[in-house]
Amino acid sequence: MPISIEELDSSTREENITIILGKGILLKIIENSEKRNLLNNKVVKKFVSSPNLCHDDIRFPILELSKIETSWSVPKFMKSLLDISQRKDFKVWINSVELPSSVIAASKFYKDLEEEFSQTVKQKLSKIPKEELEEITSDLMYTLVGKIDEKLAKEENEKIIAIGDSIKERTGFDILVPSTLLLCPNCRVLLSTEEYRGSKKCYLCKNKIKRHDANRVYIHKLNDHIKKVLEKNLWFEAYMARLLRKLGYKTWTGVHVMGASGILHEIDVLAIRKGTVLNVECKTGKVSRNDVFNFCTKVGDLKSHVSILALIQKLPESETREFVKKNPAIIRLEDMGKRRESEIVNYLKGRLTIKA
Repeated sequence: MPISIEELDSSTREENITIILGKGILLKIIENSEKRNLLNNKVVKKFVSSPNLCHDDIRFPILELSKIETSWSVPKFMKSLLDISQRKDFKVWINSVELPSSVIAASKFYKDLEEEFSQTVKQKLSKIPKEELEEITSDLMYTLVGKIDEKLAKEENEKIIAIGDSIKERTGFDILVPSTLLLCPNCRVLLSTEEYRGSKKCYLCKNKIKRHDANRVYIHKLNDHIKKVLEKNLWFEAYMARLLRKLGYKTWTGVHVMGASGILHEIDVLAIRKGTVLNVECKTGKVSRNDVFNFCTKVGDLKSHVSILALIQKLPESETREFVKKNPAIIRLEDMGKRRESEIVNYLKGRLTIKA
């Protein structure tokens, strides 16, 4: 029977849409071009193909690399601010400081500095209420911006290389690339974490520093594409999609899918195989009871034949575990940080009744 599609308006031409049509099921998949291009990058593909990528033996060293790299590009003021913001008396501290009326959010310094921040730091700062951030002035920032300790940077670089070598030994994948820290020659403040054109204004002495005049510290860092995948938590989704493809599924990663209610749901992995629709929820951090309930609601609206709750850690509550266990359409795949890839694949084969 031929299928015809009539366009109601031109909006669909601006989206990457796939329609899944089967007996009693109709799904509209909308892909995110940015995510798709990132996941199609050759380096990213090779990275998520690394065996046992979600295991703690590999995941923890990668997170440590990201932490060390971030510490280079974050001035001492921001480190202090992030530490203080976690204290219970943060509001008392911030209110006790007498500050001029100018606000950091409107300053050119903040806009320039924001470009240098990793996504990790920006996420941390986003948790601080806006009205509190507005009390911090650019003058205070100029005073408290830290300098790069070249000796310490070299020592940290040696740590990074050692960690990178251990990851390469386990996975066969070289996660690091050579890079450069460019510093103000007058006050050793970080200008950029990569080569730049023209000149950069030093945040401390306010001089414009031409690229050829900047001091350089040669380091290693995470590949930029891998860093983006880690920051967006797409690595785990892509890894799960790869495992499902090994089992014969066709997959879509990081998409929006319209359910029976007409509501768009954000789906980490959608997969199909021999008339069966499967969706996966991927969680790298702690999972609350509400997370599980929301996932179950999503499963019902999508009318998936089977779903997987893929967790790096364990479910925190036995009651929540029992609730999921009572739903035969949901496969509980928890504590993946302690499981080898071969064990995960064999477990999925058994639960999805796939013959070798």
